[in-house]
Amino acid sequence: MDSAPGKHIRNISRSSRPRSSTRGPLDAFDDPLALPETPTSPIKHKSMLGANDTFSGASFYELDPLAPDNLPEHVEKDLSFLLRHSNFHPLSHLDIPPPLRSEFLILNPGDPLSTTLGTLEQLLAEGRFLIAAHFSASILTSSLISPTDIKIIFSLFYTRLACLDLSGNTILAAQESKNLEDLSSVFYYIDLNLESAAVDNEGPEQEQAHTQDPRHIVPWPLRVLAVRLQSIGFGDSRRSIGGLYEIGLEARREVMRTGATEAEREVWRQRLADLGIRSVNSLIEMGDFDAARRSLDSLRVPGPESDITKLRKALLLLRIGDLDAASQVFSDTDEKTEAALLKPLISMSDGRFSDAVAEWRILAEDRTRTDGALVAQNLAVCLLYIGQLDESRRLLEAQISSNQSFGSLIFNLSTVYELCTDRSTQMKGQLADMLSKQPVIGQTNLDRPNSDLKL
Repeated sequence: MDSAPGKHIRNISRSSRPRSSTRGPLDAFDDPLALPETPTSPIKHKSMLGANDTFSGASFYELDPLAPDNLPEHVEKDLSFLLRHSNFHPLSHLDIPPPLRSEFLILNPGDPLSTTLGTLEQLLAEGRFLIAAHFSASILTSSLISPTDIKIIFSLFYTRLACLDLSGNTILAAQESKNLEDLSSVFYYIDLNLESAAVDNEGPEQEQAHTQDPRHIVPWPLRVLAVRLQSIGFGDSRRSIGGLYEIGLEARREVMRTGATEAEREVWRQRLADLGIRSVNSLIEMGDFDAARRSLDSLRVPGPESDITKLRKALLLLRIGDLDAASQVFSDTDEKTEAALLKPLISMSDGRFSDAVAEWRILAEDRTRTDGALVAQNLAVCLLYIGQLDESRRLLEAQISSNQSFGSLIFNLSTVYELCTDRSTQMKGQLADMLSKQPVIGQTNLDRPNSDLKL
């Protein structure tokens, strides 16, 4: 691969492996964070998105609110190595059931970039992730993109990788993420001090006061996604842990940066808390449950933990198998929405499916809950385990009829069909046809692979 000048220069102050110290940026006890176009074929789904919704493509310029807005004039980053056709795998509809297939969009070279980005934005809003993945690659390899327009290039590259992952093509996303190469390379950093020195005629003391660390030009969401995908692409699960610790060190420096506003510090605090959870999840994916348990215990989150954060911890503890610790996560709070979910989940993890059925039924009777489909699915799974297949099937089919369809629910209903009848393949085909006629609500992946329906 041809590279831009200076692209392979390694920043020697950063390591590609976790530090040997038992303390790191994600678990340090002395926490400084405590400081005060039109489709080529008709789409089968009818959109329920608001008629007044407009898609201008502006969101692609706002992927990371803390990224540098513009490069200094004397700094030029040529990202043409990310715009090659060979970087992107061809995509196919063959892994999608025929009733759910929609044609790929063809880029209209006469449309301006804003119109094209608006079309892509609409695809994302409707949940057409495979189509969006193809279309984003078409834009990246077109003449609409300048090799030096770093903000839009990284946004489109992130869209491509995220959509591949969401549409079940994680392996392809992992391979394509390697085109970014080493994101800790100095190529991806800009020294804002050079800009200050170029425009200001200040004395040494004033220049010293303006000194700040180099800033990374890649949006934070892309950096976090690339850590996981590159570890898959290179077949090295330890790379994920090392990558999370590296960007964790940088996030911690940003929190303590002198010129940072309180709002910026709060964003970086939230990012550090997210990285801590991701590092535990990576350890679980590696199968190192003991290390995951220790890391989870050592996490320090500034301020009171939200119910969502507590639920994430509880789910990780359930995955590890520590039911007692999971049951204590919400011990100091009332029975809120997230806390109420934990009790039946613990019963399921402990193999007490009859108890779980009773507990899920209580939650299902609460009409104020917004997660009724999730509760109904878990109730149906528990009914399946205690042998009540007919009721399980009726529950899952009721959710499909009410347009509450998502990947795991469809998979579970397909499993029930396999257990209930010899005509399961035919019934799965009918299910796919029903899904194709559902309105677009923008909350689920419409490009469902065959694996979702166990075809």
